[in-house]
Amino acid sequence: MEHKTTPKVSFIIPTRNEERYIRKCLDSILALDYPKDKIEILIAEGNSTDKTEKIIREYMAKHDNIKLLKNPAGNTAIGRNLCIDGSTGDMLMNYSGHAIAEKDLLRVVAFKLAGMPEDVAGVGISNVSPPKQNFVGEMANTTFRGFMAGAGTFSQNAVFDEEKFVDHMAFTCYRREIFDIVGKFDSEFRSGQDAELDIRIKKAGYKILYTPKTRVYLFKRDTIRGLFRQLYRYSIARVKMIKKYPDTMSVFHLLPPLFIIGVIAIALLWIIGFIPGIMIIILIILYAILCIISSLMATRNPIKIAASIFFYLLIQVAYGVGFIRGIFYGRL
Repeated sequence: MEHKTTPKVSFIIPTRNEERYIRKCLDSILALDYPKDKIEILIAEGNSTDKTEKIIREYMAKHDNIKLLKNPAGNTAIGRNLCIDGSTGDMLMNYSGHAIAEKDLLRVVAFKLAGMPEDVAGVGISNVSPPKQNFVGEMANTTFRGFMAGAGTFSQNAVFDEEKFVDHMAFTCYRREIFDIVGKFDSEFRSGQDAELDIRIKKAGYKILYTPKTRVYLFKRDTIRGLFRQLYRYSIARVKMIKKYPDTMSVFHLLPPLFIIGVIAIALLWIIGFIPGIMIIILIILYAILCIISSLMATRNPIKIAASIFFYLLIQVAYGVGFIRGIFYGRL
């Protein structure tokens, strides 16, 4: 590795209540196979009520490349922008306080981006669940990789076998200058602001390259309530995005709200006698079969395959209800 030509990379990390994961996150970044003086870690702390800030300050006392910024608004987009403003890197790595990096993360994405044409604004990577996470977190990882949750339609949580240009990846290393061209993260989007940024990047004529050569391990929401709330908020943000960029709407976006409306309509028709009970049973069986086929894209574990029926229902309901709410009232 030629040290003089090594790009300096600034990690931009908004945090709030990351006590359980922030040590693992920082340890993995500090252990990267990359020159330490070419790594900068900026953390925008959003008024955590746990020990997140205390832990960060402990690391700051030992590592002078960690900077703590205050984000009293707690808005993720504002936190990211604070990090951008305070950064000095040639490239900016969009990151999370509950992610663990593979050791070669920067060696792959930074050097690949440096060797790309100028119209490639960033290099993105997959995020998968770490080896040790509770069952809910593992099921979130499993179901997100099936077609019933948009795998093959949306790239954010996808894992591809080959390099390709994509619309969006949650973890992307960007050229610094792209933020001068298209602007920073839109603080009107409390969720989904990274996807909104990538839409602007694409509309400006730039590309995001996906590489499978490295990845991060992201701790998914590990409670039913947390997972539901995350998907609910994402779907509200998606409606907001469609309103801002109508050409980004996909038929897939409409499936969860149509599912909710369809279930209510079928239930009402059954209650008034227009649909026989056997038809309800057949529809339930068909839905379960689709869930099982979808889960087979990610696992062969029989327990996870069976559980996927519930988790896909959770995803459809959370996203569908959030989407319907977003149509009429989009504020979070």
